[in-house]
Amino acid sequence: MFRSGFYSRVLVISAIVLILSWGLTFGATYVVSPEYDDKFIQSTINRASDGDRIVVKSGQYPENLNVTKKITLIGLDTGNGKPVVDAGDFGSAVIISVDGVVFEGFETVNSGRLWKDAGIKVTSKNNVVRNNNVTGNEYGIVLDSSANNNVANNFVSQNDVGISLYSSEKCAIVDNSACNNTFGGILLSKANNNTIRNNNASLNQWAGIILGECSNNTITNNIARYNENEGIWLLRSNANTIRGNRVRYNYIFGIRLFYSNRNAVTSNTVRNNLDGISLENSNGNILAGNNLSINDYGIYVDNSFINRVYMNNLIENLNNAHSWNSTNFWNSTELVSYSYNGVAYKRYLGNYWSGYFGPDPFGDGLGDRPQTVMDNEKDYNPLKKPSEKYTLQA
Repeated sequence: MFRSGFYSRVLVISAIVLILSWGLTFGATYVVSPEYDDKFIQSTINRASDGDRIVVKSGQYPENLNVTKKITLIGLDTGNGKPVVDAGDFGSAVIISVDGVVFEGFETVNSGRLWKDAGIKVTSKNNVVRNNNVTGNEYGIVLDSSANNNVANNFVSQNDVGISLYSSEKCAIVDNSACNNTFGGILLSKANNNTIRNNNASLNQWAGIILGECSNNTITNNIARYNENEGIWLLRSNANTIRGNRVRYNYIFGIRLFYSNRNAVTSNTVRNNLDGISLENSNGNILAGNNLSINDYGIYVDNSFINRVYMNNLIENLNNAHSWNSTNFWNSTELVSYSYNGVAYKRYLGNYWSGYFGPDPFGDGLGDRPQTVMDNEKDYNPLKKPSEKYTLQA
C-alpha cells in the first residue's frame, strides 16, 4: 500500500510539472487588428515575451517595426489581403534585430530611400522570413551582417534591389520571386557560404543574380530571364558553384565572370543571350556540362587563362566560341571514364560543336580532328554527339 500511494503521488507531481512546462514552452498568443483595441503591431511586440506569438489580421499598419524579442509574427489574410506594414517613406518597414524570429504572411511597403532602408531588414541570426510580399522599397529584403537565416517563398518586386545579402553567411534564399526590380533581383556583397536555390530572378533592369566579392556560395536551379544586362554576374568572386540554372533572353550576358577565379559553372541551360557564358580577366574556372544554344556567342573569352572548358554543348550559336588574348584548355585535363554506345572508355573529353564533321574511326565518340576555337586554341577531343550521350563513370 505504501508503495502504491507513493507512486501515485509521483505520477501526479510529474503530470503537474509537465503541464507547467507546456505552458512555458508555447507562450501567449496576441491578436492585432485595426478593429481591436490592440491595433498597433509595435506596441504588441513591446508587451510580448520571448516565445510568444502575434497574429496580425488584414489591414493597414503605418508603422516601423523593430522586432527585439524572439517571437513569431504571422500575417493573416482575413479577406482583405495580407496585412500591410507601411513605412511611410522613412526607414525600414521591419527590422529584425534579435535571433530566432519567424516573420511570415505580411506585405511591407514604402521604405525610406537611404542605403539599406528595406521592406524587411535582418541583422541577426537563425530567423525565418517567408510568404511575404515586399514591394516599393529601396531594398526589398536585406540580410546585413547576419547568419543562418532562411528566406523562402517571398514575392519581392518593384524595389531597387530585391533580396540583398551583405557580409552574411550560411543563409538560404529559396523559392523566392525577385522580379521587376530597378537594379537587381538578388545581390550578394562580401557574402560567403550561402545557398541561392530555386528562385526566379527575371525582368530586372540590370541583372538577375549578382555576386560581388563573394566566395563559396552555391547558386543552383534558379531562373534568370529578360534581365537588361546579365542573367548571373560574378564580380571579383571566387570559388562559387553556379549549377543547373536556366538563363535565357538576357540582353547581353547569360552568365558573366568578371575578374572571378576558380568558380565551377556546370550543367546550366543558357540560351538566346548575346553571350552565353562570358569570361573576362577570369582564371582557373571550370565550365562543364552546360547547354549553350542560340546565343550570338556561345562562350566569349577575353584576357582569361587556365580555364577548363569541356563536355559543353555548343549548338546553333552564331559563333560557338570566341577567344581573345587567352590560353585555356578546351577539353578535360584529366582522363575521364565514360561509356558510349554501351562500351566503356577512358579519354580526355572536349565539347560538342554543332557543325563539326570530323570522323570517329575508333567509335569512342570523339572526333580525330581538332576543333579550332581561335588561332592556336583548339579542342583536341571534340564530342561527336551532345554530352548527354556520354555516361560518366564514378
